Amino acid sequence: MLNTRKKKNWRRSVFIFAFLLPGMFLFFAIYAYPLVNIFGSSFCEWNYKNLLHPEFLGWNHLFDNFIRLFTKDTHFKTALINSLKWIGLTAVIQVPFSILVALVLSKKRKGWALTRNAFLIPNIISTAAIGLIFLNLYDPANGLITDLVHLIDPDLPLNILAKPGTAFWGVTFSYILFGGTNCLLLMSQISAIPQELYEAARIDGASDFQTDWRITLPLLRPMIGTVLVLACNYGLLLYNELFLLTKGGPDGATYSLSLYVYQTSMGSTKLNFALGNAAGVIQVIIGLVLVLSINKLLRTGESDL
Repeated sequence: MLNTRKKKNWRRSVFIFAFLLPGMFLFFAIYAYPLVNIFGSSFCEWNYKNLLHPEFLGWNHLFDNFIRLFTKDTHFKTALINSLKWIGLTAVIQVPFSILVALVLSKKRKGWALTRNAFLIPNIISTAAIGLIFLNLYDPANGLITDLVHLIDPDLPLNILAKPGTAFWGVTFSYILFGGTNCLLLMSQISAIPQELYEAARIDGASDFQTDWRITLPLLRPMIGTVLVLACNYGLLLYNELFLLTKGGPDGATYSLSLYVYQTSMGSTKLNFALGNAAGVIQVIIGLVLVLSINKLLRTGESDL
């Protein structure tokens, strides 16, 4: 009897391992190996001069690439500050706005389905198309946003994307309010909340605001944490909008860490892979700290339902 049970357990383990093997292979080939390569090469000298043979910097100069990033490369400093700003702006603007829209749409008032679909459109369209749309909106000659901005403040530059200060906010506005996917995730979690809780609250005379504040938002906490992680990581990894609208200009004012990694590693004739990978390591560390902090703060792995 004991041997039969052991055989069944062994067969079950082999069966599970056989199904996991392709996924494990793809994970190590597509994710794990590149990550190890990025970390390893960040401690090397690797550029157009020794393209096929990276050279280890040595223990005495192990962190030279990182020191160079923080002390000599102004574009990296700008990219780091901008990425941190976009993380913060995404957390305080996009996520609360998505929560508000999800709460309103969950009431299913007249026209809610049309509003939901309209809110999702920017997430369905490719970032290339969004970039072209905003290039037209920011057009100095007849761009709608340019005209509206100059009605408010005629002293602003005619080309919003040509000046460092306005270019940053121009790029930010091109993505910050587009939280359709986040809104759908939040609405799906709201629909899973037992209706009996709302019925009991209404019997006690609670208003819509009180039910949202006392019932919906507390039970929505794990999903809010998940949405916050996704949104903040999008801010950290921001690339397509920047490349399409400004390519990092003017004067590197709209660089992000992702754009800096590309421009340093592939976007110039000097191809400094080691320096770009060092910036990538910092980006990975920021992402890990971000995810762990949000998970710890909002306990996204727990559910109150």
